[in-house]
Amino acid sequence: MKFILFILILFSSCIKEKEEELLWKEKVRKGDYYFSCKNIDMALKFWIESLEYKKTPLIFEKIVASFIIKNDFENAKKYAKTGLTYFNKNDNLLFNLGLAQFFLGEYDDSLKTMDQLIRQNRYYPDAHYLKGMIYEKKGYSEEAKREYIEELNVNPGSKKAWRKIKEMGK
Repeated sequence: MKFILFILILFSSCIKEKEEELLWKEKVRKGDYYFSCKNIDMALKFWIESLEYKKTPLIFEKIVASFIIKNDFENAKKYAKTGLTYFNKNDNLLFNLGLAQFFLGEYDDSLKTMDQLIRQNRYYPDAHYLKGMIYEKKGYSEEAKREYIEELNVNPGSKKAWRKIKEMGK
């Protein structure tokens, strides 16, 4: 009798997990669909709802990037930080956290975030470029130029970094 009860409990828990997986996939699919239709608010609604069923780095990345597109840097920062509590080595969340902090004028925090990202992945595209922009905002032009040069060492095709160096040379 206990064995049958155990099997029933195991079976019902497997069904519940399968249902939750299907619900999660449906929310993500709807979010992706609305994003492709340029309806970012609806995409965000479904992606955020999907987090109730399953948390993945990609969903957090989509949410954070969407908030950045909407210039809602507070929510971008909030979801990046939340995502990093689950996926603390995620380069994209870390970069986008630094980007949100930069646009919020939190230059010291943004600089610390970029330093952390560069320690984690010194080849991350635009990390040195953003760090250069932070230094520029803080009035440190030599440090900014050094970071733009470092960006070119990592990413020689960076037109933005070339442009910044050229502007600074004037």
